[in-house]
Amino acid sequence: MKTNKTILYMMLGAAALCTSCVSEDRDLGLPDKQVTSDQTGTFRLKLNADAGFEAQTRALSEANYRNTANYTVQLINTSNSNVLMECRGSELSSNLPKELEIGSYEIKAFYGTEHAASRNDFRVEGSTTFTIRANDETTVTVDCLPTCGKVSVNFSADMATYYDDFNVTYGGTAALAGSTIAWAKDDNEPWYVKLNEGGETLTYTVNVTAKDDYAHVDANGNKQTTGTATGTFTLQRNRAHKLTVSHRRRTENQHHHRREHQRQAYHHRGSCHLDLKRHSHVNNK
Repeated sequence: MKTNKTILYMMLGAAALCTSCVSEDRDLGLPDKQVTSDQTGTFRLKLNADAGFEAQTRALSEANYRNTANYTVQLINTSNSNVLMECRGSELSSNLPKELEIGSYEIKAFYGTEHAASRNDFRVEGSTTFTIRANDETTVTVDCLPTCGKVSVNFSADMATYYDDFNVTYGGTAALAGSTIAWAKDDNEPWYVKLNEGGETLTYTVNVTAKDDYAHVDANGNKQTTGTATGTFTLQRNRAHKLTVSHRRRTENQHHHRREHQRQAYHHRGSCHLDLKRHSHVNNK
């Protein structure tokens, strides 16, 4: 019995010793980093969003892209890429102003999804870097702009008089990578096309099928009912371009042009006028 008591006392002593060691290790830990007022500054944000297309389509409302409350905002420490804050634009008032340690930061804001071309969605984004200095208040402005341009087609009423069918295709941007977007004869909804920062040159092709009464008959009696017109123009981000396609009636003087010309298309400030009897090609300005 005496032996059992001795073992019990030893066990209790060992437990007390272990408890003492745990407590001691905790007391030896390094203190948390203390940030003083001379190592911080105040950050404020002014967020702007612009989609200068100023229109509403059946597929989307561009006003949603001008409403900064819809945007996601991220604050990033550039030294380690840590995201220090992420919130909706509608939540900024409860997250800012914000005290930050001195150093360099990046602020990003964005809304929508980027596509090579879409009628339902596009991307608006902006970002900037800034530096926080001790005891300073820094107000940063971020301007968000679309990463796309807007293209649309308008077929004049006279096209249905002269042509059974007509359509337009667009292509040429890096994002489209050889693909095209198209408008059928009864289509006037816009496309939003992703563009490089410096803008890009787009190409378009107008295809027409003439009604029999307006088909071109050459000197050998061959009837031509189809025609194609092509053109190019340069489009910048956050800009819109509308191509108007119409039939051009020939004047009496135009009948004296050479008959070997099969079709005609000329372009001026987004206009394309068609005549199957002549052909010319002028780049759109």
